Amino acid sequence: MSKQNPKVLFVYPPNQLMAVEIPRPDGSLGPLYLAGALRRAGIQAEVLDASVGATGDSLRETFFRRALQSNGLTRIGMTPERLEEFLGQGQYDIVGISSNFTPQTRMALEVAEIAKKVKPDTLVIAGGVNARAIPKKFLNKGLVDLIATTEAEKIIVEIVHAWQAGRSFNELNGVIFRHQGFIKTKPATAESVYTDLDHLPLPAWNLLPFGKYDEINSPHGSIIPGRKRRYAPLMTSRGCPFRCAYCHISREKEPGAITGDIGGLRLKSIDRVMEEVQILLSLGVSHLYLEDDSLLAKRARVTDLFSRLAGLGMKISNVNGVNLVHFGVGSGTGGRLEPDRKYLEVMKRAGFDEIVFPVESGNQRILNKYATGKLNLSRLDVLKLVRTAVEVGITCPVNMMIGFPDETEEEMHQSVELAKRLVGCGAPYVTFFIPIPFPGSKLYEMALAEGHLARDFDPDTMNWKSAVMMKTAVPPERVIELRDWAWETVNTEDYKKKRRQREIGDPRFAE
Repeated sequence: MSKQNPKVLFVYPPNQLMAVEIPRPDGSLGPLYLAGALRRAGIQAEVLDASVGATGDSLRETFFRRALQSNGLTRIGMTPERLEEFLGQGQYDIVGISSNFTPQTRMALEVAEIAKKVKPDTLVIAGGVNARAIPKKFLNKGLVDLIATTEAEKIIVEIVHAWQAGRSFNELNGVIFRHQGFIKTKPATAESVYTDLDHLPLPAWNLLPFGKYDEINSPHGSIIPGRKRRYAPLMTSRGCPFRCAYCHISREKEPGAITGDIGGLRLKSIDRVMEEVQILLSLGVSHLYLEDDSLLAKRARVTDLFSRLAGLGMKISNVNGVNLVHFGVGSGTGGRLEPDRKYLEVMKRAGFDEIVFPVESGNQRILNKYATGKLNLSRLDVLKLVRTAVEVGITCPVNMMIGFPDETEEEMHQSVELAKRLVGCGAPYVTFFIPIPFPGSKLYEMALAEGHLARDFDPDTMNWKSAVMMKTAVPPERVIELRDWAWETVNTEDYKKKRRQREIGDPRFAE
C-alpha cells in the first residue's frame, strides 16, 4: 500500500478473564472515534474485535472458545495463529491497539507482537489509560512504536500524516516513543484534544460486527435469556467532576498531566447526541450503553436527553458511571437530600430499567478519603433511595469496595451491614470489589509510594477479586476471605445460583 493510502487497522485485543467474570465483546468507543477521525480526514480504517473475530470467523472458534492459560485466566477470542493469519492477509501499514484495562495488558502486547512478526515495518500504536500510564511495559520490548498520551482523535490524524511524509514523531505533541535509546514523552497541549465535544468526529459504529454481537447477546446490563437486543456504546460527555482515588482517570485531573486538560467534565450538546442516536437507530440499535463517567451531573440536560430518547423508543442498557448525589434533591432540613422521585421517573420512561448504585462503602471516612466524599451517608439516605428506585420500577444493584490500604476490618463490616440492609430494601444483589491500584489512578501512585505495590507488578493479577496491595491494615489474604464471605452473606440464594450459571466456567462453553 502506498504512503498516500495506508492500510490502517484498529484492534480490540482478545479478552482474558477470571472464572467468575461474564464475558462480553468489547466494542467500546475509543477505536470507533479514531476510525471516524481518519475517515473525516479521507483515510480509511478497519476495526477488528478480536474477541469475536473477523467476518468469516465462527463464534465457536472465537468468543465461545475458552482456553485456560498458565496465568490462571481464561482466554477468549481469536487464537494467536488466527490473528497471525488475519494480519498476514491484511498486510496493514499501521495497527492501533486499544489498551484501557490493565488486566488486558498481556493481550494487547500479544497483538503487537503478532503484528510485528507478520510485517516488521508495521507502525504499531497503543492508546488508552493503561498504555499511557505504563509506557515502559509497552515500549521496552520494541513491539509498540508509539503511545498516545491523551484522547487521540486529533493525534491519530497527525500520526498518519507524519508517517505518510516520513517525518519524525519528535515533531508531534501527545505521544510517547523511544528516541535514541530513551523513552521520550511529548505531553499533550491544549491544541491536542477537542475541548468542544460537538467538534468530535462521528464514531464509525458501522465497523462493529453487530451480527456477532446479536448472536452472543451479552450486553452491558442484565442478560435476559431469550431476549435479543442490539446495543451500542454512546458517550454524551467526557470527564467527571469528582476525583476518586481509585478511578482510572484520577491522575488526569492533576495540573501538568501529560494528557492535557481532559479530566474535567465536558458535555456534548443534546442536538449532537441526538444526531448520533439517529445514526444508531439506522443501524438497528435499540439499546444504548452510555460510557459517560458521570452521566447525571446536569439534571436539566439529562432530563431533556431522556425525554427525547423516550420519544424515539430507544432503551438504555446500562451506564458506565453515575454518582448517587445526583439523585438527591434538597429537603430544606439540615442540608439533607431526599431521593428525587421525578428524576427517577424520567429515567424510567426513557427505558432506564437498571442502574448500578455505586455506594462504595458504609464508612464515611473511607468515602471521604478515597471517593472524594461524593456520597455523604448522613445527608442522603441510600436505603430510601433504593426503595424509591424500586417503587419507580428501576432495578438497582449495588457496588461496594472493601480492602483499602488503611481500612480496618471493623470498617469493612460496616459496608457489609449496609449492604445487607440495601438488599432488604430491594437491591437485587451487591457486588463487593477489592480496590485495585490501576495505573492511571491516584491509588496507584499511593500504593507505589507507600510500599503497597511492587514496581515490577504483574498486570495479570490486577482484578477485583485479588488483593494485590501488600502491607495493608488488614492482610491481603484476610481481605479476600472477607470479600468472599460478604458476597455469600449478603446476596440471596436465588441470585447466587443464577450468577454462577452465567459464569465463564459454564460447562456449555467448555473447550
